[in-house]
Amino acid sequence: MARPTRPERKAELLGAIQDYLMDKTLTQLTFRSLAEGLGMSSYVLVYHFGSRDQLINDIVVSIESRLDRLRSTDVREIDRAAWRAFLLDSWQWTMAQRNRHLTRLEFEAAAQDIVAPEPRGTSREHFRMLHHQTRDWLMVQGIEEEFADTDARLFTSTFYGLQFDFVVMNEPEAATQAFELMLTVFFNNLETRLAAAGQ
Repeated sequence: MARPTRPERKAELLGAIQDYLMDKTLTQLTFRSLAEGLGMSSYVLVYHFGSRDQLINDIVVSIESRLDRLRSTDVREIDRAAWRAFLLDSWQWTMAQRNRHLTRLEFEAAAQDIVAPEPRGTSREHFRMLHHQTRDWLMVQGIEEEFADTDARLFTSTFYGLQFDFVVMNEPEAATQAFELMLTVFFNNLETRLAAAGQ
């Protein structure tokens, strides 16, 4: 019987692997290149991750775990100030240079997933989660579902688009200004819809 891997050791390895990938792509990643880059035996990596596909999956899941807080949040309990603060916190995470590269890897994994024989589906799941959480939050504010769904999709697409802007252009101040404008438009649109519904 194989020995079970230690979760804390696997988490340590994932942190080191993410550091290693700051100037590399997922497509060029192999157990051999990674082992050489980390100064360890490839057997250690095989022991903890099993296969290259599992290694890539674990890397992506680790990066995407930043969304766990949103996944576990009941949007019915978030007022407008808290929702804005949450979105700003999430954006500030993206603005760190290390996290810019993690987001780049996340986008790379999403692009690969589209044509994969057995897609992970996590990118689609996370887009849908943010879309649905935003839609549900808008509905709690009093927006009809039809409008809330469209407004939430626009918000979600813009949120991801501005992350892509930062990944590609590496202009954090300009991307942040655009993000803050997007938040202003989002909340102004909320007020406009509520005013129209009250007439």
